[in-house]
Amino acid sequence: MTGAIDIAQREKEITSQAVKKLRAAVRQAVATTSQSRTGEALKIASAGSRFRSGRLQRITLKAPYYTFMQNYGFEGKKSNGVNQRLKATDVFAKAIDSSNILENLADEISELRMEQVTALIQFNK
Repeated sequence: MTGAIDIAQREKEITSQAVKKLRAAVRQAVATTSQSRTGEALKIASAGSRFRSGRLQRITLKAPYYTFMQNYGFEGKKSNGVNQRLKATDVFAKAIDSSNILENLADEISELRMEQVTALIQFNK
């Protein structure tokens, strides 16, 4: 049973390394695309991970609402009644691509889970 605990711990270590890279990439992408003078977006922009039953469930991105508006674009009325149109800048896609997190994370976790499956299979002759 210690093998299952080791695999879950190793998956958390792999994920934490990937999230650190993604966090830095998100902050850099927000810094290059925003023209903020306060730096509040850089303070709040972050990444995290969620686990369920010892396995990676999802990776979450945290940022102010205006960063998401900048990422996806916005077309509508502001609170003062003025029409506003923002083009999508794909801030998060740039961060994910620059950090190369998806490929690395998929490769490492799939190898880890493959080891777990092969350890559980008992071959009979």
